Amino acid sequence: MEERYAEIEGENEKKIEIIKMGKFSFELEEKREQNLILQAGHMLTGFSIISVMLLAIIPILLDYTKIPNKIVFLLLGTSLLFLVFSLLFTVGAQWRYKHLGLESIKSIYDLMSQVPLNDVNDWWLENLNEIYNAKNDVNEKRVKLMKFSTLSFGISILTILIYLIVSLIMSCIVIYTSAL
Repeated sequence: MEERYAEIEGENEKKIEIIKMGKFSFELEEKREQNLILQAGHMLTGFSIISVMLLAIIPILLDYTKIPNKIVFLLLGTSLLFLVFSLLFTVGAQWRYKHLGLESIKSIYDLMSQVPLNDVNDWWLENLNEIYNAKNDVNEKRVKLMKFSTLSFGISILTILIYLIVSLIMSCIVIYTSAL
């Protein structure tokens, strides 16, 4: 009988350690979620800065360069298209998705009173695992959205840079041919 009691107690201590590790893992996943949401906020800031810069540079390109308006509007449309994609992906990443969470205190109390004492740790292990998996699934969705957002943002910046280099070359050619 004492051997069985010692075996059960040893098993419970092991489960308690597993619960502690599970709780730590869950807290890390919580921190990961907060960091992803913070990163999405930084992407929104970058989106705002690039939008203002783009809208400020368009009148200058229209008034002070010899570049046809169609090309300027092509730049604007292409860059804004990818910026809007970036914005939508970022908003999706920042979204507060509903996911599985812990029960209310009353529900936990009611469930604990129904579960035999030696099964309480098993119940906690199952619940922590389900909650962790749900949170991890949401965070993986956020990571994918942030990757698409970053890619769209990068394409938009690349489009602007290519356009500015081409417009600089075209302006130099116009100046050079005018001087001849």
